[in-house]
Amino acid sequence: MVGLYTAVTRKGQSGAVYGAEEAVSIQDALRMYTANGPYLTFEENSKGTLEPGKLADMIVLDEDILTVPDEQLLTLRIDRTYLGGKLVYERKTRGQ
Repeated sequence: MVGLYTAVTRKGQSGAVYGAEEAVSIQDALRMYTANGPYLTFEENSKGTLEPGKLADMIVLDEDILTVPDEQLLTLRIDRTYLGGKLVYERKTRGQ
């Protein structure tokens, strides 16, 4: 989440903005962290996007990452983690 936040806001830990003109949209930042990595390592046929026949490693967040304010990216919580399409982590909520 720190990488996504930094790509979108260009803010460092101190809050200072570095290279504001290099900021990207959250959609572009997500693409950089999902589809682009496997493409660079020639693994795009098995990783990077959610499609039939791919590994299906993914997380489910507690908020919509595409609509939350940029500053909220660092406080999003992971509700579930799937590896190979199998649930491997589920955050406990009150009442569970």
